[in-house]
Amino acid sequence: MPKKKDRVITLRISETDFNIVESFAKAKGLSVSSYINSVIKSQTEYFIPTASNEKVSIPKNILYSLFSYASKENLDDLAIHWAIEQKHAARLLWGEINLHAILDVIFKMSKYMMGTDARVITTSNFTKDAGYNEGKDLGAILNSSVDVSRIKTSDALWIVIRHNLGDNYSYFWNNMFTKFLGLLQNSVDFTTEYDETTISIRLKVK
Repeated sequence: MPKKKDRVITLRISETDFNIVESFAKAKGLSVSSYINSVIKSQTEYFIPTASNEKVSIPKNILYSLFSYASKENLDDLAIHWAIEQKHAARLLWGEINLHAILDVIFKMSKYMMGTDARVITTSNFTKDAGYNEGKDLGAILNSSVDVSRIKTSDALWIVIRHNLGDNYSYFWNNMFTKFLGLLQNSVDFTTEYDETTISIRLKVK
């Protein structure tokens, strides 16, 4: 019997999706119901409250000031703690730390914490016209609603996050993403760059 305060819902998924979920859940020693419950719980704990709870709006000029007053040492310490928390979030949502999990967290952090969308440019959506000397970006804006498992990790990836909130803001997020991506240092090559408006991350599977 369900707990008194629990809600019972009916969930319809395709046979293919069910088989995939069932196989994944069994590998973790869970029933399909328990696994789906854990996914929903992790989503509500880590991401939905940002959008659904009572909102507290901080003007960008105030956010800029808060970060501008912080020392680099304090931002370094904060980046370490945030990278650890994102590692836990990735494991809850994906079950393991892989490139798709890392990308998922980066897109969600950009959307819900930084208030902007991350653009990803890959070798599969970056082309050159015959009569045009410069590259043409055909990439779409990717955010938390995108299924990152559709991204080809065989491509070289270039992620660009624009925020326009100053050097310290970029310093903190660049530092956090660098430590977070370090979880994949044995399988992924990456470089990061930043200035006062933008963070740029280039990734390539080894």
